[in-house]
Amino acid sequence: MTTKTSKKKSKRTGEVRCLNCFVRFCPPHGAEKASCPECGWEWYISWSGKLAKIRKPVWESWERQLAEIMKEANEE
Repeated sequence: MTTKTSKKKSKRTGEVRCLNCFVRFCPPHGAEKASCPECGWEWYISWSGKLAKIRKPVWESWERQLAEIMKEANEE
């Protein structure tokens, strides 16, 4: 691994990519859940040291947001 690659990788330590809108964000270290600042979808996060990984969506949050979207679509 080159120095340039290792520096780039260290900047992203602890970041995850939202699986809905693909924006990178950094959840608080050790957080069990985090929501994307761009689209608002909520995710379960797992940690391995300083590395974060999205495990699965928080379904209750998804259902609530989908209901709101459907309600807005029906009102139009």
